[in-house]
Amino acid sequence: MRRKFGSLAKTTAVALAVLASGFALTAPASAAQPAAVTAGVAAPASTAAGIRFTWNSDLHSGDCTLFHGASWTLNPDGTASFDGTVTSSDDNDAWLMWVHVLDRNGAELGLLGNTFPDTPDGNEFAKNLPDSSLQYRWFATGHFPAGWYGLIGTLRMDFHC
Repeated sequence: MRRKFGSLAKTTAVALAVLASGFALTAPASAAQPAAVTAGVAAPASTAAGIRFTWNSDLHSGDCTLFHGASWTLNPDGTASFDGTVTSSDDNDAWLMWVHVLDRNGAELGLLGNTFPDTPDGNEFAKNLPDSSLQYRWFATGHFPAGWYGLIGTLRMDFHC
């Protein structure tokens, strides 16, 4: 019993350290997919158009990089827009992401929906990266129930390449 408690305490300490850093690995959705990476976002900035969430560091997964400065803006009418630049060091890759909307207490309200989905998953945003010598500017449009707007505290993004 004592050994199990020590292992549990060590696991809990590691998990808290990972959460405090703002990054964590999650289990893959299936054996065929690589693990998704989760990136936390600091407090939002209010703009005339809505609430803007900006990633202040590069995000990496596999051969892919989403550059710092990528941002989501959520509007009171339930629309959302993304602006970011992504690349890969390998040809024919794709950046995939899912955006979780959280309230001010960190409780999940739900996922942003992709207004123009190009995969079977209506909550997935995908950007094809055919040429490793190029950086791709990416604009995406999403949506969420407008009733969430007054509750929004932060976003969490799961992604993989």
